[in-house]
Amino acid sequence: MKVLKQSLAIVLAVIMLLSLCACGCKHTYDRTTGKCTECGETCAHQWNVLRGTCDTCKMTCAHEIGISEVKPCSTCGFKFETYKATDLVGMETDFFRLPGYFETQDCPEPGTLEKVYYTADSYSSGETYEKYVLVYLPYGYDQNDTSKKYNVVYFQHGNNSTIDIIFSSKALKMFDNIFYYTDIEPVIFVNTSFYSVIDDPTSKATDGLNGGEFEFHKEILQDIVPLVESKYNTYTTSFDDEGLKASREHRAFTGYSRGGRCTWDMFMNALEYFKWWSPMSGGVSFEGSTQVAMEAFERVKETIDAHPGLDFFLFPASGGTNDRPEYIEQMAYFMKQTDYFSIGKDPSKNNFYYTIADYAHGDPCSPFYFYNSLQVFFK
Repeated sequence: MKVLKQSLAIVLAVIMLLSLCACGCKHTYDRTTGKCTECGETCAHQWNVLRGTCDTCKMTCAHEIGISEVKPCSTCGFKFETYKATDLVGMETDFFRLPGYFETQDCPEPGTLEKVYYTADSYSSGETYEKYVLVYLPYGYDQNDTSKKYNVVYFQHGNNSTIDIIFSSKALKMFDNIFYYTDIEPVIFVNTSFYSVIDDPTSKATDGLNGGEFEFHKEILQDIVPLVESKYNTYTTSFDDEGLKASREHRAFTGYSRGGRCTWDMFMNALEYFKWWSPMSGGVSFEGSTQVAMEAFERVKETIDAHPGLDFFLFPASGGTNDRPEYIEQMAYFMKQTDYFSIGKDPSKNNFYYTIADYAHGDPCSPFYFYNSLQVFFK
């Protein structure tokens, strides 16, 4: 028995020696290359199929068949689920879900949140408001590394919500994990508020959606965009009117519910400054009322006609009949207007894609929609 134990000990020792690097390195792996920074040995990769990353070196799988394919990746086994809607807008649309891990687990390298204060003084009424935007900087952002530039997404919350709702604890984890684990390029998120008093939904709304002249776009363009994009490492090099127009392809505007309605209004007032648009669960409206489909399209058509040759991509999103049925009606009509819209996800060929999920209105679904739109934006 003693001899057997000694033999087993010898065998285990040999195995351990064979598993060690020839130079005795303890292996400090580079998560981008999967190779040891000391000896250059390539990690054997113990893939975590929930995350598509190696548990040893933390390298993210390249996903040979594409990050959003329904089939499992042939390398690591990672799989995204999809929801397909086939009978709501006359054609099939798909919506890719994130794995549950993304909203329950802390990210190894989370992003950071910063408040940037400003004075909104762009209103024709002469009123001014002391406000701030909430800025999300993704993992890896380094203010001192000016060689790395970031695209910027501006997000407007919904009615009776607050500026930080999109970054509640669960949603924040989802954003962190999207940028850390998938191949979507990290972006800067800027959360705006159309309320005159931040975090107070009972305060006066400055977006004009309740009637009168729409002026919130002035606050966005004159007060917020130049301030944010001059503060952080963005693609904008000149912060006057012409400079903002020149960098529009690196800028997106989006919003949820009333923020979605605000996004359509922004489209009709600021198309020259933003190329990418994702109005979520909020349709085209005027003076607080959602317009019927034909009237909604005519309003959008006027804007497109006024800027011939100016490219854009609209990525509307909603939760189907449990969300905003009238929005489905609008988008179904829009998708038939082939003289203006080419339906698909290739920005080099298309300019419109409507994704339909299975959410009710008010569900915390914005990060899921962002995951889908960011596969298209800035490409």
